[in-house]
Amino acid sequence: MDEKGFTLVEVLVVLAITVVLSGIAIGYSHVGQNQISLSIEESKVAQLILEAKELSIATYSQNSATCAYGVRFDFATSSYSLFEYDSATTTGAGVRPTCPSIASTSQQVNMGAIQRYESGSWQVHTAAGVTLVSSTNPVASATIQYVLFYPPDPCTLISLDGQTFQSACNSGTNNDPPSEANVYLSTSDGSLTRTITINPAGQVSL
Repeated sequence: MDEKGFTLVEVLVVLAITVVLSGIAIGYSHVGQNQISLSIEESKVAQLILEAKELSIATYSQNSATCAYGVRFDFATSSYSLFEYDSATTTGAGVRPTCPSIASTSQQVNMGAIQRYESGSWQVHTAAGVTLVSSTNPVASATIQYVLFYPPDPCTLISLDGQTFQSACNSGTNNDPPSEANVYLSTSDGSLTRTITINPAGQVSL
């Protein structure tokens, strides 16, 4: 009477095939998860930029010491922050504080004027598997470190070096911004990237 069963070689072959297929499935699952996280993070960053723009427009009608709102991008910690730009000079009770001109604001990033807006939008770290990066591609548009919206229009000021702002509102100067500047998001392994673009008019595109 013949006994039917599996040989050791057959068992090992089945195990090897199972391991390979499991590895492929896990790999695709990981890629898919990173792609979803990257898309969500892209939307969150774009929404925060638009929120800063809306707050800047709204604050112009208020008697507030806040002159403008903006977003800062920190590549070292892979985080971003919505901030108030509080450079106003108080001139008396009931009188709207005086904000510096756009021209003077463009000369430098006043680090002392950058204040936390609210805890939930301050130093927001990117999701697991997603990194905020500074582009090293010389062909690519410049990477944004700060974007500031100055009311009432609002005027868009962009800092590429973290020290000075560039603005199209100062036409005819040597401080004109590039035609567009970008915020770059990438998966940790660099396999997938997303770009958020801001032009001198303050329009945001994905």
